[in-house]
Amino acid sequence: MKKKLIVVCGLGCLMFSAFHPVFAGEALFQELEKAGTAIQPPQVLRPIEPGHELGNVTGTDIEMKSYDHSVAGAINGATVWGFFDEAAGVSKLMMRKYGQVISAEFKRQPDKSLGGVITSGDEGSQRTTSVFFAGMDAASRTFKLRINDEEVVVLVTPEGMSDGHFVNPTYSTVIGGKPVSYRIEVTGCFGYSINIGMIILGAYAH
Repeated sequence: MKKKLIVVCGLGCLMFSAFHPVFAGEALFQELEKAGTAIQPPQVLRPIEPGHELGNVTGTDIEMKSYDHSVAGAINGATVWGFFDEAAGVSKLMMRKYGQVISAEFKRQPDKSLGGVITSGDEGSQRTTSVFFAGMDAASRTFKLRINDEEVVVLVTPEGMSDGHFVNPTYSTVIGGKPVSYRIEVTGCFGYSINIGMIILGAYAH
């Protein structure tokens, strides 16, 4: 009689668990809480803010992503991150190359020029690349950079225009006799183009 009662109770417990999974789950949750293991609900990812989607940056030995006045990826054998702080009027560059972390800023200098110098190496051997804005011509959609002693003319070829901004522009130039171009999936103005240009072309030349 006792054996039959145990079997019946066992079957009844199984049926109760099968048809009342909520109670079984609550019991498990309570046991985990007692053991100090809290079950965290899955986090909901925030939607991408309109106008700040990731864009591609592709070109001559250039493979990057763009996001909200920043770029990150690979340029000419180095990993690179750059950001144009529009409010401060400063562009920041950080790159990993030659076994070093290299950083530079392009900003308004005491002599009113706009640009900066990228420096790497040690006291025994240093590599420097100066990058300065040298002018622009809105009519021809070009701007100039002075990279070391070379004046580099950059042609902007957008897929279209929107409120005076370039849509998905391609930038083409020649550095050290080598043609270099890159395309950014973005809508940006001349100021954006010049500052991001100093970051990308400066990193490319260094």
